[in-house]
Amino acid sequence: MELRDKIQNFGRSLSAMVMPNIGAFIAWGLLTALFIPTGWCPNERLGALVAPLLTYLLPLLIGYTAGHNVAGVRGGVTAAVATAGVIVGSDVPMFIGAMIMGPLAGWIIKRFDRAVEGRIRAGFEMLVNNFSIGIIGMLLAIVGFLTIGKAVSALTTLFGEGIVALKDANLLPCVSILIEPAKVMFLNNAINHGILTPLGTVQVKEFGESIIFFLESNPGPGFGMLMAYWVFGRGTARSSAPGAILIQFIGGIHEIYYPYVLSRPLLIVPMILGASSSILFLTLVHAGLVGPISPGSIISVILMAPKGKTLLLVAAVLIAATVTFLTSALIIRRSSKSDDKLPDNPFLPKYKRDAAQNLPTSAPSAVTPRSIADVRHVVFACDAGMGSSALGATRFRQRLQSLGIEDVEVGYASVSSVPPTADIVVCQQQLAGRARGSAPQARVVELVNFLEDPALDALYEEFASGKRATTQPSAEAMIAVQRASGDFPILRMESIRVGEQAADKWEAIRMAGDLLVKGGYVNMEYVDAMAERETITTTYLGMGIAIPHGTAKAKSEVLHTGISVVQFPDGVAFGEERAQLVIGIAGIGDEHLELLARVSEALEDERVLNRLKTTTDPGYILQILGGE
Repeated sequence: MELRDKIQNFGRSLSAMVMPNIGAFIAWGLLTALFIPTGWCPNERLGALVAPLLTYLLPLLIGYTAGHNVAGVRGGVTAAVATAGVIVGSDVPMFIGAMIMGPLAGWIIKRFDRAVEGRIRAGFEMLVNNFSIGIIGMLLAIVGFLTIGKAVSALTTLFGEGIVALKDANLLPCVSILIEPAKVMFLNNAINHGILTPLGTVQVKEFGESIIFFLESNPGPGFGMLMAYWVFGRGTARSSAPGAILIQFIGGIHEIYYPYVLSRPLLIVPMILGASSSILFLTLVHAGLVGPISPGSIISVILMAPKGKTLLLVAAVLIAATVTFLTSALIIRRSSKSDDKLPDNPFLPKYKRDAAQNLPTSAPSAVTPRSIADVRHVVFACDAGMGSSALGATRFRQRLQSLGIEDVEVGYASVSSVPPTADIVVCQQQLAGRARGSAPQARVVELVNFLEDPALDALYEEFASGKRATTQPSAEAMIAVQRASGDFPILRMESIRVGEQAADKWEAIRMAGDLLVKGGYVNMEYVDAMAERETITTTYLGMGIAIPHGTAKAKSEVLHTGISVVQFPDGVAFGEERAQLVIGIAGIGDEHLELLARVSEALEDERVLNRLKTTTDPGYILQILGGE
């Protein structure tokens, strides 16, 4: 896990130099496509813009951005001066040189500022600040001009010749074996913008187009795989596929399909075959793009296609989609039903995963707001902070607005740059470790899919419940009354059944609900709401545990906070899984969250959990789940 996080962080630092400037790359690509002699509208005067933008503007932007990422504006200015040295000292576009000099200049100026902090005499601050940038920038520019520029020029030429050699030998499709697996590990932006975009831009200067821009951003493989899920899949994977197709193929947000591949890793083979087939086609017909496609949408492919080759680029996308669809269909159709869904993100197993990986859990902590009513800032985070996180934030903001909640800011950011004001960070499971390191003050909610995920629905219900709870007595006051009276503990012996059997999950839920009613925790209407909640999304957690509970609108039917426990030694079917423990939950206000945390903590010990599933002694269950 630590190695993967380090690789992702390094990749993020590469892409962070280029991604903020992608708009400038697109502007240069459009100028190239339109006005060079072989462009759509050849114009010698306007075409004169192409070379200066490529030689000077783009490398300087990359250098400035890289320095700014390390040391703010001072780092950016120093880096721009240093980058100018490698530009003048080379005869090829200095993107790699800018990616070296930018961070180096930022690091040096940052070290200088720390060294002189508090030692500058009053009145001399501006003099030192300005001359330090000038002197350090000048020295780095000289070093870049004399050494680094020439070395990077030779390295860039070597890379370019290697790619041309692979292309001439029809071996370029083999790079998909590396690129496609790396993409689903969230290294897509690092590969595309940190490596391929600079190399492709250099090739465009020489050949007028480059296939390199197509290697990572090809929307065809993801489209084909999602289509296979839509046609041959089952369950949540199939139902969410149409929306994912629209977002991936038209919107260009490829991260949306990564969970589908991760849920069935063998699908990486069709992704590789689809991508490599389209690359082979383009090498045979000698076609490429004139600029980077970001986002990786079919619309971007069309806009960046050179004159006379639009149909060839579209055909390459369709070839990739077709090959991926056919090979993915074979895997999806042969898979068992139990595998045919996106991976769950249940409450209890996430505790187990975090403990196994020695990561801090996302359970409530001292810095986590005790009530959802205290939350004022929710941040959706992805690797780059531009694609899937923006999509997730927009959709969740709309859901909160439907509840009339206007005082919660819902934003998005890079997982490594979460603002300190964030109360909750929502990110995909693979990025959770980085999110906790970036925002230790925040609660982290792990997702599989930004489109449709039980954890996201649970977060929404927390907000819905918190909103309604404002018209009721506070949870703290209710708990105080219960404890003072002693009449309504969290769990009573009368609310426990062992050795039971049920025909299906609906009967099991009804049994747990009836015990809540008999125990005086809820009204009978709450039991109907428990069944309604199960139709929205399953309450099966994993590890043989289900926690049926009512919908948010049924909060008014809760009389006292508590749980009921029904044990089914032989299990009862919850979809494709079987639950041995069905724990009915009823909470006033936000107390259901406390109950969830309490139950999860009690069941963390696997030996205790196994005994709870088989014991014939209700007293043992009361001791574990009902004891203070």
